[in-house]
Amino acid sequence: MDKKTVTTISYLSRLKIDGENEDKITKDLQNIIKFVDQLNDVNTSDVEPLTSPLEKTAKTRKDQVTAKNLKKELLKVAPSTNEDYFLVPRVVE
Repeated sequence: MDKKTVTTISYLSRLKIDGENEDKITKDLQNIIKFVDQLNDVNTSDVEPLTSPLEKTAKTRKDQVTAKNLKKELLKVAPSTNEDYFLVPRVVE
């Protein structure tokens, strides 16, 4: 993780980082990556998981079909639309 990567990530995520914080954030991210690398090196093959989300079953409900089409009402309250579509700010460049 270098300054250029931090600058790129901050630009893409629309975060403004000033020069004095850029060094600190770069160092913090490097430390986080080192820590995660240490966790990845731990052998957990003989360790039984305490809980698993896969063992739980999700409670679901039946879909209820309605005859009402809310498209026009929803488009009216949207901040920005183009014909039948919602317009959202561009996130990825």
